[in-house]
Amino acid sequence: MQTMMDADAALDLPPSLGAAMTEEAYRGLVNASLARSTWAKYASGWKAFCEFEQYHQTSFGWPLAAHTWRAFAVWCVSAKKLQPSSTRSYISSLKFVHHLRGLPCSDTTADPVVGMILRGAKNMAFAMPPKPQTRRVVTLPLLLTIGHRIGKASWPEQRKQVLWTACTTAFFPSARLGELLASNNWTHDPTADLLWGDIRQNSEDSFLIRLKNPKSGEEQGEFLDIFPFPGYQCCPVASLKALQLEQMQAGLFSPDTPVFRFASGENLTTSRFNEILADLLHDICSKDTNTITCHSFRAGVPTALSLHPDLANSEDIKGWGRWNSDCYTRYTRLRHDQKRAIFDKIATALTL
Repeated sequence: MQTMMDADAALDLPPSLGAAMTEEAYRGLVNASLARSTWAKYASGWKAFCEFEQYHQTSFGWPLAAHTWRAFAVWCVSAKKLQPSSTRSYISSLKFVHHLRGLPCSDTTADPVVGMILRGAKNMAFAMPPKPQTRRVVTLPLLLTIGHRIGKASWPEQRKQVLWTACTTAFFPSARLGELLASNNWTHDPTADLLWGDIRQNSEDSFLIRLKNPKSGEEQGEFLDIFPFPGYQCCPVASLKALQLEQMQAGLFSPDTPVFRFASGENLTTSRFNEILADLLHDICSKDTNTITCHSFRAGVPTALSLHPDLANSEDIKGWGRWNSDCYTRYTRLRHDQKRAIFDKIATALTL
C-alpha cells in the first residue's frame, strides 16, 4: 500500500497543519478501511503495472492517459495471459491508485476501446478448453492425515499445536485462513489480525471468533462459531483450548497477541503455512496438478454437505461458508442453538 499512495498529494495540506502527523494517521486510517484481501488484490494490480512499465522500458505519466489504459489491458491479456476478469480487476486497482494519490481518473468503463478489448478477451477465452482444477479439497480423511503427520514431525509440541489448531479452526467453520493468520512473520496488525482477545467462550463447549477485517468488508466484522467434533481426534474446540493452555504455560498468552504464534515469537502466515503443507504432503500433492493450500480447507465442509442434500440445502451451505452476503446476514441472526443444529448436520455429513 505504501508504494501505491502519495499522502502529500492526496491530503494537499500546508506544513502549518502538522502534515507529518496527519500523513501518518492518514495512512493508518486508509489501511484499516479495506480488508487485507482487498489490499492484496490492489497490490497485485499495482505490481502488474510495474511489470508493464518494465516490459515497455518506460515510465508512464500520471494520471494515466487513455492509450496507456488500453495498452495495459492488451498486455495483461496477451503477455501476462490473464483472464478477462483479472484484467478488469487490475484496471480497477489502477483507478484506486489514482484516488490514493489524489489524482483525477477517467472512467475506463466508459472507454469503448477498453470494453472491446475485454469483451474480445472474454470471447477468446470462452472458445478455449477449460483449465483443469488443480486445487485439492481437504476432506475429513485428509485432515486426519495432516494431523497424523504433524504429530509424527520432529517439531516442538507447541509448534505442532499451533499448526494443528490452525487446520481445525479453518476446516470446520469453512474459514479463510487469510482472516485467521497474521499478515507478517514478526509483527502483527491489531486492527486486522486475529488476537486472543477476539476469541471468547460462547458456552461451555463452544467458541465465538470475531473477524475484525473480513473479506466482505462488513463494518462490524464477521463471526465464526466453533463447535465440538468428538470421536475423531480433530475437535476444533479441544485444539483451541490446548493451544491456549500451552501458550499460557509458555508465557506467550495475551489478549493482544496473535493466536497462531510460535514459541520463538514468529507468527504463522498463509505463505508459511502453504510451505509447511507442501512439505508435509509432498508425496500426495504436487504444485501443478494436485495442490493443497490454505484455500483447500475452506471447501471441505461445503463439499461434504453437497454430497448429502437430504441433510442441508444450498442456503445452509452458502451461509456456513459466507459466500453470499445476504445469506450470511440472515445466518448471523440465528440463535446459538440453531447454529449448533446446523453444525450437527455438518458433523453427520462428514462422518457418513
